Amino acid sequence: MSPRKQPSTLFKICIKNCIDLINSACYVIEKSCPENMFHDCERQAFELKYYLMSMLPVRLFDILCSERTCCQYRGDPRVQLHVLTHPNMTVFRKCDLDNSIPQRFWVETLSNFSRLIVLDLKFICTDEILQVIGMNCPLLEEINIVSRVNICKSLFNASVLIRNVSDNGLCSIANLKHLRVLAMDPPRNERANRVGRCVSQAGIIMLVNELPYLEELKIESCDIGSTLISTVMDIGPLSLRKINCHFASAEGIKKLIKICPFLRELSVTHLSEHNKDAILEQISLSELRLNRLDLSFFSYTDSMQQLLANKGNYLTHFSLWEIDHSLTLDAVLSIGYCCPNLNSLCLMTQSKCLTIPRYFRRPKNIFTELRSLTLGNENFNIDHILTFFLDCTQFLEKLVLKYQTKTNLDDTLLHLLQKGSFSNMNYLWLDCTLDVSKEVLKQVVKTCEKLQMLTVAITDEMTDVQRYISENNLDLKLGGY
Repeated sequence: MSPRKQPSTLFKICIKNCIDLINSACYVIEKSCPENMFHDCERQAFELKYYLMSMLPVRLFDILCSERTCCQYRGDPRVQLHVLTHPNMTVFRKCDLDNSIPQRFWVETLSNFSRLIVLDLKFICTDEILQVIGMNCPLLEEINIVSRVNICKSLFNASVLIRNVSDNGLCSIANLKHLRVLAMDPPRNERANRVGRCVSQAGIIMLVNELPYLEELKIESCDIGSTLISTVMDIGPLSLRKINCHFASAEGIKKLIKICPFLRELSVTHLSEHNKDAILEQISLSELRLNRLDLSFFSYTDSMQQLLANKGNYLTHFSLWEIDHSLTLDAVLSIGYCCPNLNSLCLMTQSKCLTIPRYFRRPKNIFTELRSLTLGNENFNIDHILTFFLDCTQFLEKLVLKYQTKTNLDDTLLHLLQKGSFSNMNYLWLDCTLDVSKEVLKQVVKTCEKLQMLTVAITDEMTDVQRYISENNLDLKLGGY
Protein backbone atom coordinates (compact mmCIF):
# COMPACT_ATOMS: atom_id res chain seq x y z
CA MET A 1 0.00 0.00 0.00
CA SER A 2 1.16 3.56 -0.70
CA PRO A 3 2.88 5.16 2.29
CA ARG A 4 0.65 6.84 4.85
CA LYS A 5 0.84 10.54 5.58
CA GLN A 6 3.20 11.26 8.42
CA PRO A 7 2.67 13.99 10.99
CA SER A 8 4.78 17.11 10.64
CA THR A 9 8.18 17.00 12.27
CA LEU A 10 8.66 18.87 15.51
CA PHE A 11 10.97 21.28 13.68
CA LYS A 12 8.30 22.16 11.06
CA ILE A 13 5.71 22.65 13.79
CA CYS A 14 8.09 25.00 15.62
CA ILE A 15 8.78 26.98 12.43
CA LYS A 16 5.06 27.34 11.67
CA ASN A 17 4.28 28.44 15.23
CA CYS A 18 7.17 30.93 15.18
CA ILE A 19 5.93 32.48 11.93
CA ASP A 20 2.37 32.59 13.32
CA LEU A 21 3.53 34.48 16.41
CA ILE A 22 5.76 36.82 14.38
CA ASN A 23 2.93 37.53 11.93
CA SER A 24 0.57 38.36 14.80
CA ALA A 25 3.11 40.71 16.35
CA CYS A 26 3.77 42.37 12.96
CA TYR A 27 0.07 42.85 12.38
CA VAL A 28 -0.39 44.48 15.79
CA ILE A 29 2.52 46.84 15.05
CA GLU A 30 1.14 47.70 11.62
CA LYS A 31 -2.39 48.39 12.82
CA SER A 32 -1.19 50.48 15.74
CA CYS A 33 0.54 52.93 13.37
CA PRO A 34 -1.42 55.17 10.98
CA GLU A 35 -0.41 55.13 7.33
CA ASN A 36 1.39 58.45 7.61
CA MET A 37 3.59 57.04 10.40
CA PHE A 38 5.27 54.22 8.46
CA HIS A 39 8.70 55.16 9.86
CA ASP A 40 7.40 54.56 13.38
CA CYS A 41 6.07 51.20 12.18
CA GLU A 42 9.53 50.44 10.76
CA ARG A 43 11.17 51.33 14.08
CA GLN A 44 8.92 48.97 16.03
CA ALA A 45 9.51 46.20 13.48
CA PHE A 46 13.28 46.59 13.87
CA GLU A 47 12.92 46.46 17.66
CA LEU A 48 11.04 43.15 17.31
CA LYS A 49 13.75 41.85 14.92
CA TYR A 50 16.57 42.67 17.35
CA TYR A 51 14.63 41.05 20.19
CA LEU A 52 14.25 37.86 18.14
CA MET A 53 17.90 37.91 17.08
CA SER A 54 18.94 38.05 20.73
CA MET A 55 17.12 34.74 21.32
CA LEU A 56 17.28 32.83 18.00
CA PRO A 57 20.27 31.60 15.95
CA VAL A 58 20.95 33.84 12.95
CA ARG A 59 20.69 30.91 10.49
CA LEU A 60 17.14 30.25 11.68
CA PHE A 61 16.10 33.55 10.08
CA ASP A 62 16.99 32.15 6.64
CA ILE A 63 14.59 29.28 7.26
CA LEU A 64 11.84 31.46 8.74
CA CYS A 65 12.05 33.83 5.79
CA SER A 66 11.96 31.01 3.22
CA GLU A 67 8.99 29.34 4.97
CA ARG A 68 6.93 32.48 5.53
CA THR A 69 4.36 31.42 2.90
CA CYS A 70 3.21 28.56 5.16
CA CYS A 71 1.31 31.19 7.19
CA GLN A 72 0.16 34.01 4.93
CA TYR A 73 0.60 37.49 6.37
CA ARG A 74 -2.57 39.62 6.30
CA GLY A 75 -0.93 43.02 6.17
CA ASP A 76 1.82 44.89 4.32
CA PRO A 77 4.54 42.32 3.50
CA ARG A 78 7.24 44.94 4.08
CA VAL A 79 6.58 44.84 7.81
CA GLN A 80 7.02 41.07 7.93
CA LEU A 81 10.17 41.29 5.80
CA HIS A 82 11.69 43.93 8.06
CA VAL A 83 11.43 41.44 10.93
CA LEU A 84 12.44 38.23 9.12
CA THR A 85 15.48 39.52 7.18
CA HIS A 86 18.92 40.28 8.58
CA PRO A 87 22.33 41.38 7.25
CA ASN A 88 23.91 37.91 7.60
CA MET A 89 21.30 35.95 5.66
CA THR A 90 22.62 33.78 2.82
CA VAL A 91 19.40 32.83 0.99
CA PHE A 92 16.47 35.03 0.00
CA ARG A 93 13.63 33.96 -2.27
CA LYS A 94 10.71 36.30 -2.84
CA CYS A 95 7.11 35.07 -2.73
CA ASP A 96 4.06 36.17 -4.73
CA LEU A 97 3.01 38.70 -2.07
CA ASP A 98 6.27 40.59 -2.65
CA ASN A 99 5.40 41.51 -6.25
CA SER A 100 3.50 44.62 -5.13
CA ILE A 101 6.31 46.04 -2.98
CA PRO A 102 7.78 49.29 -4.41
CA GLN A 103 11.27 49.31 -5.85
CA ARG A 104 12.54 51.72 -3.19
CA PHE A 105 12.10 49.08 -0.48
CA TRP A 106 14.28 46.56 -2.35
CA VAL A 107 16.97 49.14 -3.09
CA GLU A 108 17.22 50.03 0.60
CA THR A 109 16.93 46.47 1.92
CA LEU A 110 19.21 44.58 -0.48
CA SER A 111 22.05 47.03 0.08
CA ASN A 112 22.47 45.45 3.55
CA PHE A 113 22.67 41.80 2.37
CA SER A 114 26.40 41.47 1.68
CA ARG A 115 26.55 37.71 2.49
CA LEU A 116 23.85 36.47 0.11
CA ILE A 117 24.63 33.27 -1.80
CA VAL A 118 21.18 32.68 -3.38
CA LEU A 119 18.81 35.46 -4.44
CA ASP A 120 15.48 35.09 -6.27
CA LEU A 121 13.92 38.35 -7.48
CA LYS A 122 11.66 36.89 -10.18
CA PHE A 123 9.12 39.47 -11.40
CA ILE A 124 10.42 42.24 -9.11
CA CYS A 125 13.84 42.92 -10.64
CA THR A 126 14.83 46.23 -12.24
CA ASP A 127 18.05 47.86 -13.45
CA GLU A 128 18.13 49.99 -10.29
CA ILE A 129 17.91 46.92 -8.06
CA LEU A 130 20.65 45.19 -10.07
CA GLN A 131 22.91 48.18 -9.58
CA VAL A 132 22.55 47.76 -5.80
CA ILE A 133 23.14 44.01 -6.01
CA GLY A 134 26.22 44.42 -8.14
CA MET A 135 27.78 46.75 -5.57
CA ASN A 136 26.73 44.99 -2.36
CA CYS A 137 26.36 41.22 -2.93
CA PRO A 138 29.76 39.97 -4.14
CA LEU A 139 29.31 36.39 -2.86
CA LEU A 140 26.23 35.53 -4.95
CA GLU A 141 26.32 32.13 -6.66
CA GLU A 142 22.71 31.84 -7.83
CA ILE A 143 20.37 34.62 -8.91
CA ASN A 144 17.02 35.02 -10.69
CA ILE A 145 16.71 38.44 -12.36
CA VAL A 146 13.59 37.88 -14.46
CA SER A 147 12.22 41.40 -14.83
CA ARG A 148 9.32 43.13 -13.17
CA VAL A 149 6.66 43.42 -15.88
CA ASN A 150 4.33 46.41 -16.19
CA ILE A 151 1.21 46.24 -18.34
CA CYS A 152 -0.08 49.30 -20.16
CA LYS A 153 -2.44 50.11 -23.01
CA SER A 154 -0.96 51.01 -26.37
CA LEU A 155 -2.44 53.53 -28.83
CA PHE A 156 -4.23 50.64 -30.49
CA ASN A 157 -5.96 49.61 -27.24
CA ALA A 158 -3.84 46.48 -26.87
CA SER A 159 -2.01 45.39 -23.73
CA VAL A 160 1.74 45.90 -23.91
CA LEU A 161 4.25 44.27 -21.55
CA ILE A 162 7.00 46.61 -20.40
CA ARG A 163 10.08 45.01 -18.85
CA ASN A 164 12.45 46.70 -16.42
CA VAL A 165 15.80 44.98 -16.95
CA SER A 166 18.13 46.05 -19.75
CA ASP A 167 21.76 45.59 -20.77
CA ASN A 168 22.63 48.31 -18.24
CA GLY A 169 21.38 46.04 -15.48
CA LEU A 170 23.42 43.15 -16.86
CA CYS A 171 26.54 45.34 -16.79
CA SER A 172 25.86 46.05 -13.10
CA ILE A 173 26.12 42.36 -12.15
CA ALA A 174 29.02 41.49 -14.45
CA ASN A 175 31.38 41.76 -11.47
CA LEU A 176 29.60 39.01 -9.50
CA LYS A 177 32.38 36.59 -10.36
CA HIS A 178 31.10 33.72 -8.18
CA LEU A 179 27.82 33.32 -10.08
CA ARG A 180 27.11 29.72 -11.10
CA VAL A 181 23.36 29.82 -11.92
CA LEU A 182 21.60 32.73 -13.64
CA ALA A 183 17.92 32.98 -14.65
CA MET A 184 16.87 35.98 -16.73
CA ASP A 185 14.63 37.40 -19.49
CA PRO A 186 14.96 36.34 -23.12
CA PRO A 187 16.61 38.82 -25.50
CA ARG A 188 14.36 41.30 -27.29
CA ASN A 189 12.89 40.68 -30.70
CA GLU A 190 12.51 43.30 -33.42
CA ARG A 191 9.25 44.73 -32.06
CA ALA A 192 10.50 44.82 -28.47
CA ASN A 193 12.93 47.63 -29.33
CA ARG A 194 10.03 50.02 -28.84
CA VAL A 195 8.74 48.52 -25.59
CA GLY A 196 10.50 49.64 -22.43
CA ARG A 197 13.83 48.19 -21.34
CA CYS A 198 15.00 44.91 -22.83
CA VAL A 199 18.12 42.81 -22.76
CA SER A 200 19.81 42.05 -26.07
CA GLN A 201 21.78 39.09 -27.37
CA ALA A 202 24.92 41.25 -27.19
CA GLY A 203 24.20 42.00 -23.53
CA ILE A 204 23.80 38.31 -22.72
CA ILE A 205 27.03 37.43 -24.56
CA MET A 206 28.87 40.17 -22.68
CA LEU A 207 27.58 38.92 -19.33
CA VAL A 208 28.35 35.21 -19.79
CA ASN A 209 31.81 36.12 -21.04
CA GLU A 210 32.43 38.07 -17.80
CA LEU A 211 31.31 35.27 -15.43
CA PRO A 212 34.11 32.68 -15.20
CA TYR A 213 32.19 30.11 -13.12
CA LEU A 214 28.74 30.34 -14.72
CA GLU A 215 27.45 26.78 -15.19
CA GLU A 216 23.77 27.24 -15.98
CA LEU A 217 21.97 29.99 -17.88
CA LYS A 218 18.18 29.76 -17.64
CA ILE A 219 16.34 31.81 -20.26
CA GLU A 220 12.77 30.70 -20.97
CA SER A 221 11.92 30.08 -24.64
CA CYS A 222 15.41 31.09 -25.72
CA ASP A 223 17.75 29.06 -27.93
CA ILE A 224 20.89 29.67 -25.87
CA GLY A 225 23.10 27.55 -28.12
CA SER A 226 22.19 29.49 -31.26
CA THR A 227 22.67 32.77 -29.37
CA LEU A 228 26.25 31.78 -28.54
CA ILE A 229 26.94 30.39 -32.01
CA SER A 230 25.68 33.47 -33.85
CA THR A 231 27.88 35.99 -32.04
CA VAL A 232 30.75 37.57 -33.95
CA MET A 233 32.61 38.22 -30.69
CA ASP A 234 35.52 36.00 -29.74
CA ILE A 235 34.18 34.29 -26.60
CA GLY A 236 35.03 31.26 -24.53
CA PRO A 237 35.97 28.92 -23.26
CA LEU A 238 32.91 29.27 -20.99
CA SER A 239 32.14 27.14 -17.93
CA LEU A 240 28.52 26.47 -19.00
CA ARG A 241 27.40 22.91 -18.22
CA LYS A 242 23.88 22.96 -19.76
CA ILE A 243 22.93 24.13 -23.26
CA ASN A 244 19.88 23.78 -25.49
CA CYS A 245 20.36 24.32 -29.23
CA HIS A 246 17.59 24.37 -31.84
CA PHE A 247 17.89 24.54 -35.64
CA ALA A 248 21.48 23.39 -35.30
CA SER A 249 24.06 22.80 -37.98
CA ALA A 250 27.20 20.70 -37.90
CA GLU A 251 29.44 23.79 -38.04
CA GLY A 252 27.33 25.48 -35.39
CA ILE A 253 27.64 22.49 -33.03
CA LYS A 254 31.39 22.40 -33.67
CA LYS A 255 31.65 26.09 -32.71
CA LEU A 256 29.42 25.57 -29.67
CA ILE A 257 31.61 22.73 -28.40
CA LYS A 258 34.64 24.99 -28.75
CA ILE A 259 32.91 27.79 -26.82
CA CYS A 260 31.58 25.43 -24.10
CA PRO A 261 34.12 22.59 -23.73
CA PHE A 262 32.87 21.62 -20.26
CA LEU A 263 29.30 20.77 -21.27
CA ARG A 264 27.63 18.00 -19.30
CA GLU A 265 24.04 18.41 -20.58
CA LEU A 266 23.20 19.07 -24.23
CA SER A 267 19.80 19.28 -25.92
CA VAL A 268 19.68 19.46 -29.73
CA THR A 269 16.55 19.91 -31.82
CA HIS A 270 17.11 19.53 -35.55
CA LEU A 271 14.53 19.88 -38.29
CA SER A 272 16.60 19.71 -41.50
CA GLU A 273 16.88 16.49 -43.45
CA HIS A 274 20.38 17.15 -44.75
CA ASN A 275 22.99 17.16 -42.02
CA LYS A 276 21.62 15.39 -38.95
CA ASP A 277 24.34 12.75 -39.17
CA ALA A 278 26.99 15.48 -39.45
CA ILE A 279 25.74 16.98 -36.17
CA LEU A 280 25.96 13.59 -34.44
CA GLU A 281 29.46 13.08 -35.82
CA GLN A 282 30.64 16.41 -34.38
CA ILE A 283 29.42 15.41 -30.91
CA SER A 284 30.94 11.94 -31.32
CA LEU A 285 34.37 13.29 -32.33
CA SER A 286 34.51 15.92 -29.60
CA GLU A 287 36.14 15.67 -26.17
CA LEU A 288 32.79 16.18 -24.43
CA ARG A 289 31.86 13.84 -21.59
CA LEU A 290 28.11 14.36 -21.56
CA ASN A 291 25.99 13.06 -18.70
CA ARG A 292 22.73 14.04 -20.41
CA LEU A 293 21.93 14.07 -24.13
CA ASP A 294 18.50 15.01 -25.51
CA LEU A 295 17.96 14.61 -29.25
CA SER A 296 14.71 15.64 -30.94
CA PHE A 297 13.70 14.90 -34.57
CA PHE A 298 16.64 12.57 -35.19
CA SER A 299 16.79 9.09 -36.71
CA TYR A 300 18.59 6.09 -35.31
CA THR A 301 21.34 5.81 -37.92
CA ASP A 302 24.89 4.46 -38.02
CA SER A 303 26.07 7.90 -36.86
CA MET A 304 23.78 7.68 -33.82
CA GLN A 305 25.12 4.21 -33.09
CA GLN A 306 28.71 5.47 -33.36
CA LEU A 307 27.94 8.41 -31.06
CA LEU A 308 26.55 6.12 -28.37
CA ALA A 309 29.48 3.71 -28.79
CA ASN A 310 31.90 6.62 -28.16
CA LYS A 311 30.00 8.59 -25.50
CA GLY A 312 27.43 6.17 -24.05
CA ASN A 313 29.59 5.14 -21.13
CA TYR A 314 29.34 8.69 -19.69
CA LEU A 315 25.57 9.07 -20.17
CA THR A 316 23.21 8.84 -17.21
CA HIS A 317 20.28 10.35 -19.15
CA PHE A 318 19.40 9.80 -22.80
CA SER A 319 16.34 11.12 -24.58
CA LEU A 320 15.49 10.45 -28.23
CA TRP A 321 12.50 11.77 -30.15
CA GLU A 322 12.92 9.53 -33.18
CA ILE A 323 11.50 9.98 -36.69
CA ASP A 324 11.62 7.94 -39.92
CA HIS A 325 10.55 4.66 -38.24
CA SER A 326 14.20 3.85 -37.56
CA LEU A 327 13.88 2.64 -33.96
CA THR A 328 13.99 -1.16 -33.76
CA LEU A 329 14.59 -3.70 -31.02
CA ASP A 330 18.21 -3.98 -32.13
CA ALA A 331 18.56 -0.20 -31.70
CA VAL A 332 17.08 -0.37 -28.19
CA LEU A 333 19.46 -3.20 -27.29
CA SER A 334 22.37 -1.14 -28.62
CA ILE A 335 21.35 1.76 -26.39
CA GLY A 336 21.38 -0.65 -23.44
CA TYR A 337 24.81 -2.08 -24.27
CA CYS A 338 26.44 1.28 -25.10
CA CYS A 339 24.98 3.16 -22.11
CA PRO A 340 25.43 0.88 -19.08
CA ASN A 341 25.07 3.74 -16.57
CA LEU A 342 21.70 5.08 -17.75
CA ASN A 343 19.35 5.92 -14.89
CA SER A 344 16.93 7.92 -17.05
CA LEU A 345 15.71 6.99 -20.55
CA CYS A 346 13.11 8.65 -22.78
CA LEU A 347 12.12 7.13 -26.13
CA MET A 348 9.49 8.91 -28.23
CA THR A 349 8.89 7.26 -31.59
CA GLN A 350 6.35 6.57 -34.31
CA SER A 351 8.25 3.49 -35.46
CA LYS A 352 6.28 0.48 -36.61
CA CYS A 353 9.47 -1.61 -36.45
CA LEU A 354 9.81 -1.77 -32.67
CA THR A 355 8.54 -5.25 -31.83
CA ILE A 356 9.51 -8.01 -29.41
CA PRO A 357 9.69 -11.49 -31.02
CA ARG A 358 7.50 -14.13 -29.39
CA TYR A 359 10.35 -16.27 -28.06
CA PHE A 360 12.80 -13.43 -27.47
CA ARG A 361 15.26 -14.11 -24.65
CA ARG A 362 16.11 -10.92 -22.79
CA PRO A 363 19.86 -10.28 -22.58
CA LYS A 364 21.37 -9.76 -19.14
CA ASN A 365 23.01 -6.62 -17.75
CA ILE A 366 21.31 -3.94 -19.82
CA PHE A 367 19.20 -1.10 -18.38
CA THR A 368 19.90 -2.45 -14.91
CA GLU A 369 20.42 1.05 -13.45
CA LEU A 370 17.22 2.62 -14.82
CA ARG A 371 15.30 4.73 -12.31
CA SER A 372 13.18 6.78 -14.73
CA LEU A 373 11.56 5.61 -17.98
CA THR A 374 9.42 7.53 -20.50
CA LEU A 375 7.92 5.71 -23.49
CA GLY A 376 5.79 7.17 -26.26
CA ASN A 377 4.35 5.53 -29.38
CA GLU A 378 1.09 4.59 -31.00
CA ASN A 379 2.31 1.50 -32.83
CA PHE A 380 4.27 -0.80 -30.51
CA ASN A 381 2.68 -3.43 -28.28
CA ILE A 382 2.72 -1.58 -24.98
CA ASP A 383 2.48 -4.79 -22.93
CA HIS A 384 5.53 -6.37 -24.61
CA ILE A 385 7.74 -3.26 -24.57
CA LEU A 386 6.91 -2.29 -21.00
CA THR A 387 7.45 -5.85 -19.78
CA PHE A 388 10.82 -5.92 -21.57
CA PHE A 389 12.09 -2.82 -19.76
CA LEU A 390 10.69 -3.73 -16.36
CA ASP A 391 12.26 -7.18 -16.60
CA CYS A 392 15.63 -5.48 -17.10
CA THR A 393 15.53 -3.35 -13.95
CA GLN A 394 14.21 -3.89 -10.45
CA PHE A 395 14.76 -0.29 -9.37
CA LEU A 396 12.40 1.75 -11.56
CA GLU A 397 10.98 4.67 -9.59
CA LYS A 398 9.34 6.83 -12.26
CA LEU A 399 7.31 5.66 -15.26
CA VAL A 400 5.68 7.92 -17.88
CA LEU A 401 3.60 6.30 -20.65
CA LYS A 402 2.45 8.38 -23.61
CA TYR A 403 0.22 6.68 -26.16
CA GLN A 404 -1.81 8.10 -29.04
CA THR A 405 -4.30 5.30 -29.48
CA LYS A 406 -7.10 4.43 -27.07
CA THR A 407 -5.89 1.33 -25.22
CA ASN A 408 -6.98 -0.58 -22.13
CA LEU A 409 -4.07 -1.09 -19.76
CA ASP A 410 -5.73 -3.21 -17.06
CA ASP A 411 -4.22 -6.58 -18.00
CA THR A 412 -0.74 -5.11 -18.46
CA LEU A 413 -0.78 -3.41 -15.05
CA LEU A 414 -2.12 -6.49 -13.26
CA HIS A 415 0.54 -8.67 -14.90
CA LEU A 416 3.34 -6.30 -13.84
CA LEU A 417 1.95 -5.91 -10.32
CA GLN A 418 1.89 -9.69 -9.86
CA LYS A 419 5.53 -9.88 -10.95
CA GLY A 420 6.50 -7.21 -8.43
CA SER A 421 7.80 -4.88 -11.16
CA PHE A 422 6.38 -1.79 -9.39
CA SER A 423 7.93 -2.49 -6.00
CA ASN A 424 10.03 0.72 -6.08
CA MET A 425 7.64 2.90 -8.10
CA ASN A 426 6.90 6.31 -6.58
CA TYR A 427 5.73 8.18 -9.71
CA LEU A 428 3.34 6.80 -12.36
CA TRP A 429 2.01 8.95 -15.21
CA LEU A 430 -0.44 7.35 -17.66
CA ASP A 431 -1.60 9.13 -20.80
CA CYS A 432 -5.27 10.08 -21.04
CA THR A 433 -5.61 7.59 -23.93
CA LEU A 434 -4.83 4.71 -21.55
CA ASP A 435 -7.97 3.26 -19.95
CA VAL A 436 -7.58 1.94 -16.42
CA SER A 437 -10.51 0.70 -14.33
CA LYS A 438 -11.03 1.85 -10.75
CA GLU A 439 -10.52 -1.74 -9.52
CA VAL A 440 -7.07 -1.92 -11.11
CA LEU A 441 -6.20 1.57 -9.85
CA LYS A 442 -7.08 0.45 -6.33
CA GLN A 443 -4.86 -2.57 -6.83
CA VAL A 444 -2.01 -0.27 -7.90
CA VAL A 445 -2.49 1.85 -4.78
CA LYS A 446 -2.64 -1.20 -2.52
CA THR A 447 0.35 -2.98 -4.08
CA CYS A 448 2.86 -0.14 -4.67
CA GLU A 449 4.31 0.56 -1.23
CA LYS A 450 6.25 3.66 -2.36
CA LEU A 451 3.81 5.26 -4.83
CA GLN A 452 3.23 8.97 -4.05
CA MET A 453 2.24 10.44 -7.43
CA LEU A 454 -0.34 8.87 -9.77
CA THR A 455 -1.71 10.62 -12.87
CA VAL A 456 -4.53 9.02 -14.88
CA ALA A 457 -7.62 10.04 -16.81
CA ILE A 458 -10.04 10.90 -14.00
CA THR A 459 -13.64 9.75 -14.51
CA ASP A 460 -16.69 9.84 -12.25
CA GLU A 461 -15.79 6.35 -11.06
CA MET A 462 -12.46 7.61 -9.70
CA THR A 463 -14.13 9.34 -6.74
CA ASP A 464 -14.16 5.90 -5.14
CA VAL A 465 -10.37 5.71 -5.50
CA GLN A 466 -9.96 9.22 -4.08
CA ARG A 467 -12.16 8.31 -1.13
CA TYR A 468 -10.06 5.20 -0.52
CA ILE A 469 -6.86 7.31 -0.49
CA SER A 470 -8.40 9.79 1.94
CA GLU A 471 -9.90 7.21 4.29
CA ASN A 472 -6.60 5.36 4.57
CA ASN A 473 -4.60 8.58 5.09
CA LEU A 474 -2.28 7.75 2.19
CA ASP A 475 0.51 10.11 1.14
CA LEU A 476 -0.51 9.80 -2.50
CA LYS A 477 -1.46 12.57 -4.92
CA LEU A 478 -3.98 11.41 -7.52
CA GLY A 479 -4.00 13.77 -10.51
CA GLY A 480 -5.92 13.99 -13.76
CA TYR A 481 -6.07 16.08 -16.93
